[in-house]
Amino acid sequence: MEATWPLLVGTCFVAGAGVVLLWHRDALSMTTVLGGGVVLRLAFLPLLPGLTDDAFRYLWDGVLHWDGVNPYRYVPADPALQRLHDTALFERMNSPDYYSIYPPLSQLVFAAGALWYDVGGAGWLPAYYALKALLLGAELAGLGLLARMGEARTVLLYAWNPLVLLETAGQGHTEALVVPLLMLAVWAVRERRGGLASVAVAAAGAVKLYPLLLGPLLLRRFGWRAVWPGALLGALLGAPYAAAYVLPHVAASVDLFARLFEFNAGPYYLAKHGLWLATGSDWSKTLGPLFRGVFLAGLPVLYVMEARWDWSFRRASLWGVGGLFVLSTTVHPWYLVPVVALAVLGERPNWPWLWLGLCSVGTYLFYVDGPYWAWIGLGWGGAALLAGGQAWRRDYSEECP
Repeated sequence: MEATWPLLVGTCFVAGAGVVLLWHRDALSMTTVLGGGVVLRLAFLPLLPGLTDDAFRYLWDGVLHWDGVNPYRYVPADPALQRLHDTALFERMNSPDYYSIYPPLSQLVFAAGALWYDVGGAGWLPAYYALKALLLGAELAGLGLLARMGEARTVLLYAWNPLVLLETAGQGHTEALVVPLLMLAVWAVRERRGGLASVAVAAAGAVKLYPLLLGPLLLRRFGWRAVWPGALLGALLGAPYAAAYVLPHVAASVDLFARLFEFNAGPYYLAKHGLWLATGSDWSKTLGPLFRGVFLAGLPVLYVMEARWDWSFRRASLWGVGGLFVLSTTVHPWYLVPVVALAVLGERPNWPWLWLGLCSVGTYLFYVDGPYWAWIGLGWGGAALLAGGQAWRRDYSEECP
């Protein structure tokens, strides 16, 4: 598989250019866009977890449910789980010394997929495809919601996007479940349905934690009726896993990720290299928590700006989620799938995020000693240039009659 990665990256880039060309021509109907999106996803569905090994951790957590073990209690390498250490899941998973950081709704989906574990003595494969089928069904629902809110040419930029196809139907990442929930939240806000928006945001936060930062955006619009439904859902989802060790274990893993891991993080790399040139010291262990602190400190500023200029919920969500990744030390390609969905919904596509998402596929070449840094520069540098160009054109158009 690794020998074909350069071909994969090249194909994705050419396909991305083709999608942009089709967007420019604006000649496809919504039926064609959606039908093509379904066909492409079915074509990617048979892919094995060759690019990442996250699926094995998903299924590991799922198997623990049926073994009567809280997935937040032990790290996989713990001797208490010795009976599972000779399985293919343990041998292939990443980070066996870290506690699970996947929230409750993700865990329930993992458990549903794990029902098929070792069916007919086939090991992890039936469970892997069952899990991917669940995630794909959810992601297709998100595509349907996107189609209700956008035009065919903008929906095309998500529906046929190579990054989206690869990371959802192809590799089965949980971002496939975040997308429909974020789209539901955006749709519910547009329809002035605060309770439903609250439930959607809470459910998205129960898949990946970061959508919870969107909660205050609902509070301003709908008041407390946009709080209690989501809070109730969060309590119901979390109740089966409640234990004194859960929050400390999750917090420990989150902190380790911020301090130790780094990948495709353009602003972080730039700051790290600049500080090294200035001081001759490696600031890696300091910059991760510092960037996280800057992001958290910036959230109140985001909420004030959103209220002051009356941003749409979609725009504020893109700024919030996008800001998180700008200030992250690790931005794996699949992290950007929900951002791509948000990026195509505005009055005009947000090209910087679409560009970064496409270029991020090239960072897979890091694992085969390919031109990793070239893709970092191309992706983040190109996104910065596109963002600057969009800002200049906006200011210029406002000044000119």
